Amino acid sequence: MSTDTNLPQLWNRREFVMSMAAAALAGAVQAQTTEARPREVYLVPNFHPASCGWLTTFSRERVYCANSYLNHLDRVRDDPNYAFVMSEVNNIIAIMEFQPGRIAELKQRVAEKRVELVNGYFLESAINLSGGEALVRLGVEGLRWYQRMFGLKPRFSWNIDVCGTHDQMPQIAAGLGLEALVYTRRNPTGKTIYWSESPDGTRILTLSPGAYAEAGSIFSSKTPLTSEQLHGLEEHFSGKEASTPQGAPILVLGGGDDYAIAPLVKEYPSQLLKQWAEAVPDRKLQFTTMSRYLDAIRPDIDSGRIRIPAFQGGTAYDFDAFWIENPRVKTLYRRNEHALQAAEALATISSLHGGSEYPVEALSGCWILMCLNTDRNTIWGSAGGMVFENDKSWDVQDHFNWIEKTTGQVFDASGVALVPAGEHVGLFNPLNWKRSDPVALALPSGKGLDGIACEALPDGSVLCQVDMPSVSAGGWRLSSAASVAPHSIDLPEVIETNYYAARIEPKTGALTSLKLRKTGRELLAGPGNVIVAERPTIKQKDDPGDKLPPRPGRSRLATSSDQPSTIQVKEGPVATTIEIAGAFFGGGQLRRLVRFYHDHPRIDFETELNDIPNYTIVVAEFPLAEDILEVRRAIPFGFSHGAWSKPNANLHGWSKGIVPAVRWTDFTLAGGGGFAILDRGLSGRELNERTPLIYLLNAEDKYVGYENPWLSGAGRHVLPYSIVAHDSAWDKARIPHMAWEYNREPVVIAGRDAAPLQSFLETSDNIIVEAMRREGDHIEVRLVECLGVAGTARVGLKLPHKNAALTDLLGRRLSSLPQGPAYSFPVRAQQIVTLHFETPTTLREPEPVKSWDSFVPEQKLPALHAYDPNLIGHPPFGE
Repeated sequence: MSTDTNLPQLWNRREFVMSMAAAALAGAVQAQTTEARPREVYLVPNFHPASCGWLTTFSRERVYCANSYLNHLDRVRDDPNYAFVMSEVNNIIAIMEFQPGRIAELKQRVAEKRVELVNGYFLESAINLSGGEALVRLGVEGLRWYQRMFGLKPRFSWNIDVCGTHDQMPQIAAGLGLEALVYTRRNPTGKTIYWSESPDGTRILTLSPGAYAEAGSIFSSKTPLTSEQLHGLEEHFSGKEASTPQGAPILVLGGGDDYAIAPLVKEYPSQLLKQWAEAVPDRKLQFTTMSRYLDAIRPDIDSGRIRIPAFQGGTAYDFDAFWIENPRVKTLYRRNEHALQAAEALATISSLHGGSEYPVEALSGCWILMCLNTDRNTIWGSAGGMVFENDKSWDVQDHFNWIEKTTGQVFDASGVALVPAGEHVGLFNPLNWKRSDPVALALPSGKGLDGIACEALPDGSVLCQVDMPSVSAGGWRLSSAASVAPHSIDLPEVIETNYYAARIEPKTGALTSLKLRKTGRELLAGPGNVIVAERPTIKQKDDPGDKLPPRPGRSRLATSSDQPSTIQVKEGPVATTIEIAGAFFGGGQLRRLVRFYHDHPRIDFETELNDIPNYTIVVAEFPLAEDILEVRRAIPFGFSHGAWSKPNANLHGWSKGIVPAVRWTDFTLAGGGGFAILDRGLSGRELNERTPLIYLLNAEDKYVGYENPWLSGAGRHVLPYSIVAHDSAWDKARIPHMAWEYNREPVVIAGRDAAPLQSFLETSDNIIVEAMRREGDHIEVRLVECLGVAGTARVGLKLPHKNAALTDLLGRRLSSLPQGPAYSFPVRAQQIVTLHFETPTTLREPEPVKSWDSFVPEQKLPALHAYDPNLIGHPPFGE
């Protein structure tokens, strides 16, 4: 199946705003409303920044944001007809620090319902690149902050700048108690209001009215609008009649552009409304908030007077460069995310079984910084370089450093309390199943694990396979002998493991054959793990840090098979490792490592790129020998499931073009079984006919004129990924489990004594636990049904607790569970489940963050505190 038709069109932000306005105007020609008169327009002014830095540093970005929101607040003060919506906790913190006297005024306007704190999340995130728990915590932290600081709960999942909306967003937003999901791109229904539904059947009211900055002339004109301009606005509004369900007023998200401020005409909107009443007397127009619009439509939707469609599945994607670039930020995010989840679990066990203190504030601080790094342009990787590293301003690398240091301290403190001191090591498996996967452990120099085959790796770590029970901790004796160094061998004609028979081309290093050992079935149609450099066939006018075409729109520049390579093969007690070295596009060295494990189905790859020229895309390709019937692609807290070579109306997942994946994708083959690609943050995927791609790099030296070393191809880039081929059906292949193993090795705690491994949480194999933490008077365990099949989940908790209950994502009790310690309950396909287990003691609640000072390196505090009242609106683009 070719993907060169019906691909999602690509837009930059400015084009998106303009195109939506043009589409609405064109729709006016066709719109034949049955209303007695034109419908009222609810115009909702909003300010839309990249609040953690986009074209300037975090320190200056927050000044732009604070001043711009205060500009809107000034207009509320000066004009009784103005209202607006406000989003993101960090923007309010900026106002608290720079203009603390305005907070009382803000609270007053919120109480008057002329300002709405609209967004339930801590900030506006990318939604498609983090794990599920990180996305949920974004909502939990945001909702708790608003409750503590303002005594209210925002009502909306405010996702107006996401570039594709995945299948689990309805379940996540509804589970947080939010009343509607709001987004603007890739609406698949043709209606501005509809029900969106997740795989488990959860649905939420969804509002997708157009662009997030429409009716721009109202905001950007320096003089009162002319009659012609007013009628142009009416044509724009009229164009929305056809897409707005009958009986509902029209919703418009208003603004001049990104970073929109209040109308430049100081007398607007009151003067505008007078002009409007004279020029367009039949259509009412009001400046308002999202809640007023929701309150206007919801009763009639519930009664059936307003009829709206329903939609299952995720949308198409946009701004495709976001999914394939800046692997450094994406892999750092993934590593920190898994470390934090493991640290919470170990701290929970240690505090209840080992007597240590649960580090409430430290772990809460880690989640707050993870929230900041989920900011759209941060995790997309699309920003000026000053956002990621800066000598004077607090930056993304600082956030990651703080989390890494803190989680490391939690591992050490919790491990010390849990495992007796000694001369060996403690091990902790944070995953909720028995594992024996190959892992690289940082052990004391020259040591291995007693009784385990251990292979020394060049970086000093030890490769081994340790049988560890589900969520278990204990001590492991170190061996008196050093780990075995692998020995060099000639490249075998066939590399045989317990799972595969594979061939490597001796001149190019390509994987030319991969057969399943049991059946002899060939998986590849041509050379696999070929590294390909590509570039758009037609030179783009838009920044390639935002927009890039899928493979059908690109030309091949070079491949790893173009030039001969040197090959070294080493065999050890755990794996056969092949290292291929050669030159690549641009003249830099290309190093490819392929590791075949003797007794595990994973094949690990590590590709090192050096000095890739600007404006170059690099992928690894795996052409498969059979048709692909279905595609499962991991998303936060689940997976998208779509048809490929044969249509299937029952599969609603989106699979065309460049798409983001979280940890894994799996391709169901016509002959049975499948082929999976696993990643540690390389999120970009694409499928063309039978050839899956994993994106390694989008090398761009600058982003909209600003240098960005994290985005550039200059220097060294080490990019890990893995494949798994399987004969077994999807529900037996355990691909999600292997992807989690690939991302989270056991935690090693130095200086411990040998002690039996003890499991503290055991579950059925159809669920993955993404969180185990302590909060208040309970242990919180959050899990998801991971196979896409309704069934029964089983959880056994071996920590002191009393009662157990099922709750929503915020911890509000839904139902009690029968007496444990083992619990069973039904789960729907991909259902997210939260369990609370009452503990004997209660922890204090962490303090809501009001300042960033405690997180910021001392030398960067002056920049953080610097305030300039003249920074307002849109930061400048680079040269």
